[in-house]
Amino acid sequence: MVTANSNLDGEPSKPLIREITQADIGPVIDLLTRGFSRPRHYWETGLARLRDRVSPPDMPRYGYMLDAGGRPVGVILLISTLRSVGDFQKLFANLSSWYVEPNFRSYATLLYKRATAFKEATYLNVYPDTKIRPIIEAFGFRCYSAGQLLAVPALVRDKKGLRARIVDVHSIYNSALAAAERQLLEVQSGYGCIAICCKTDGYIRPFLFAPRVVKGVIPCAQLVYCRSITDFVEVAGTVGRHLLGHGRPLVLIDANGSIAGIPGKYFADRAPKYFKGPTAPMLGDLTDTEATIFGY
Repeated sequence: MVTANSNLDGEPSKPLIREITQADIGPVIDLLTRGFSRPRHYWETGLARLRDRVSPPDMPRYGYMLDAGGRPVGVILLISTLRSVGDFQKLFANLSSWYVEPNFRSYATLLYKRATAFKEATYLNVYPDTKIRPIIEAFGFRCYSAGQLLAVPALVRDKKGLRARIVDVHSIYNSALAAAERQLLEVQSGYGCIAICCKTDGYIRPFLFAPRVVKGVIPCAQLVYCRSITDFVEVAGTVGRHLLGHGRPLVLIDANGSIAGIPGKYFADRAPKYFKGPTAPMLGDLTDTEATIFGY
């Protein structure tokens, strides 16, 4: 029997590549739930956050899908944002959750190429599966974070001569924390991140951490935003003891090796991160990616 999604030879019809719309969300969640070992509520929460967030102009709100006779048979999510890089706003887009049904796998690369067609954007792939890495490398992606440091910052002293203390983000004057950065902390906090501001002699150092669990039982925090890794290193003791007081003794930091002054163990090839585009990403910034919007 020839189905609505087949040609006269019984083969699948050529699907269309188009943006995901709000009307597609239910079937897209069905597809993602079949394709990944994640519970349905994981996708429902993440896609609801994509629906409610502000996307840069001309970028898709959710991403792209393969449409075969009105139903999604492939999907790739695209989380786009503008990041401040020096005095400029740069477009970044996190590719996530690439899945295509077996009968349509021959169209998978076309879907990926469509999602990476914006020349001005820097694309991120922050959790590529091992079997996917050779494919994205063939597409021109480069690794910018080769592993992770599992650190115990509470054990170290702050930079010599530095007086640091934790302050509430709402008590900080606008001159010390720009409106865009304050909004970033508030939005990411709404996703469940831990927002910390450390004051050192009039200078404010903002940090965001995503709650994580190591080996299923040990609570830790993953660094997902800082202005620079140096900012964290200089006040690691104060920040680490604050996190320890909240039941998070360990901190995960994306890195390319051990970090001087931070005790811990470096794990090479753990959660490597890739990019493609004109602007190299900064280590320690995973805001507006699946790491914060979807979590683990």
